[in-house]
Amino acid sequence: MTSGILNVNKPAGPSSFAVVRTVRRLPGIMKAGHGGTLDPAADGVLPILVNLATRLADFVHEWSKTYLASVTFGVTSDTGDREGTLVPSGDISGVSPGRIEALLPSFTGRIAQVPPVYSALKQGGEALYRKARRGEVIEPRARLVEIHSISLVAYDATTATARLEVSSGRGMYVRSLAHDLGNALGCGAYLSGLTRTALGPLTLADAVPMAQLTGAGEEWRRWLLPMDLPLQGWPVVALDAAAAAAVRRGQAVVAPSAASGRCRVVDADGRLLAWGEVDAGRRLQPRAVFP
Repeated sequence: MTSGILNVNKPAGPSSFAVVRTVRRLPGIMKAGHGGTLDPAADGVLPILVNLATRLADFVHEWSKTYLASVTFGVTSDTGDREGTLVPSGDISGVSPGRIEALLPSFTGRIAQVPPVYSALKQGGEALYRKARRGEVIEPRARLVEIHSISLVAYDATTATARLEVSSGRGMYVRSLAHDLGNALGCGAYLSGLTRTALGPLTLADAVPMAQLTGAGEEWRRWLLPMDLPLQGWPVVALDAAAAAAVRRGQAVVAPSAASGRCRVVDADGRLLAWGEVDAGRRLQPRAVFP
């Protein structure tokens, strides 16, 4: 079974799950999932994990993300982006590049952020956006997120729109960042455009356009990246034939003396067997096995 990661350039319009459904129709793909949701209105890098690589989704979610965001001031949206109902919200005469740049440091680092009401986060076992569409009053709880850096790329005074480059960890909503920046400036704002330019080692420059991928038939495999990409940089544990056979059966084995924590497990020929963790008893516990 062919497994790996596709770096897809998602267009604006379809949801991330719609892209996954399209990829699943390619020949030889039995299972697929994405490595980080992009809203329908957003475009850019969307990792698609194919077949056995879906077992590594959690580690793709750990990769840092970089966005190019357009934030328009003086207007708010009930969804936080251009897909919602837009309402004029304040005076933009005081907005300037200098004022924007002065505020950006307060949004960097580990901060508390309230997610959008229209989001896939669950409350009481149900997605918030479903509750919002029914007209329920929702008060999402603030969550700690990490924003590594924000920089002002450009500001267009004629449209009161700033272009920001944002680098963040998992769980950060750029829609919330736009909303909060507008509140800090006293005029409101919404996310009028969003492109994810990088996710971990995947870049927009190397991403395959959706139309090109879906029209490639059997040739889609030429864009497939190694399945163990999320594990690169981890300690490697090489096993002999007997220990490798045990790991393939999902059994724990005695860990080599130098191994600790989570690791990439390979056989004597360097082929990926599993990822695992070495416990306090020096046992290597396979967490996901790749037969």
